Amino acid sequence: MSIFKRLSATVVSNLDRVVGEIENNDAVIQASLTELRRKIAAAKVRLSHVHRQEARLNRQIRKRREDEQRWGERAVETARTDEARALECVQRRQQCRMQAERLEEGLQQYQLTAGKLARGVEEGEARLAEMGQKHTLMRARQSTAEALYAANLAGNESLHQMEDSFDRWEVRILQEEMAVDSDEELTPLDREFSDSENEQALRDELAALIAKE
Repeated sequence: MSIFKRLSATVVSNLDRVVGEIENNDAVIQASLTELRRKIAAAKVRLSHVHRQEARLNRQIRKRREDEQRWGERAVETARTDEARALECVQRRQQCRMQAERLEEGLQQYQLTAGKLARGVEEGEARLAEMGQKHTLMRARQSTAEALYAANLAGNESLHQMEDSFDRWEVRILQEEMAVDSDEELTPLDREFSDSENEQALRDELAALIAKE
């Protein structure tokens, strides 16, 4: 294999490797972005579930507090007439209060979890937007670089073709100029005879004109 062929093979191999690396990087980034989107979507689903649980706990707490107040009012109403029944109302009131407190503790845990999930989703979306923009920019830069590289190669080829055309044109003009110059290169003797012949032709034409008169 000649040196030129070996060099060409090396260049082609290196270009193929670079293009492969670019494509692999693009594929890896796309896969990473897809995975990040999936995780953010899953986090949003969990956050939505936590918010629903919060709403349910709030309803239960509100109901227990309302029951607590109602049993307290009943205890006061029955205290004068039926102490035992009033004490039972107080006991029910305490049960409602204890249930409400346990529910409130659970609600606090849900709120902490919801806060963490919300921050995680927000950070993930910001990161996804940043990486998506960077990915788009890198692909645009790569496309631009490839286009410029291809245009540069095509431009060089066109430039060489034009230079070759100019060279061939100049050679042709020089050949034509040389042919004309060779025809015009007359010796002094040639010019003397030529001038004499021209003068005699003029005399002959003048004589013909006079003869017509």
